Amino acid sequence: MSWWTKIKNTGSAFTGPRSFSQAIMTNLPPSEMIDSFSIAGPGFVNVKLSRHWIAKSIQKMLIKGTETWLPKLQVRRAVVHFSSPNIAKEMHVGHLRSTIIGDTLARMLEFSNVKVLRRNHVGDWGTQLWSLHCLWRS
Repeated sequence: MSWWTKIKNTGSAFTGPRSFSQAIMTNLPPSEMIDSFSIAGPGFVNVKLSRHWIAKSIQKMLIKGTETWLPKLQVRRAVVHFSSPNIAKEMHVGHLRSTIIGDTLARMLEFSNVKVLRRNHVGDWGTQLWSLHCLWRS
């Protein structure tokens, strides 16, 4: 959909997002990873992964370990600063969402062999802070 907004006024042959989505589906090369494609709504392309490919990938991971498919990140250490609820205000589900996102980022980095320093400061800054604060190489 975002690609369609970029090309819609460029004089392309596509009549709308659905025709653009159809062109994407038609021109994607065959892959053992993909079982099928479908267009949903105004032009979203849904991709269904092959159960056989998923099973084969999981079997490979179980036999050979995660090193065969883990991303090789150049970052060795990261600080993840997340949640930081403003204690002067009432807690709400937004604080939980921020905590879950920050924790998920930290876990993904740790899974990729990055040493993560988690930071969650509780204070009254007038706003909730959350960010992947900084990354550095070592």
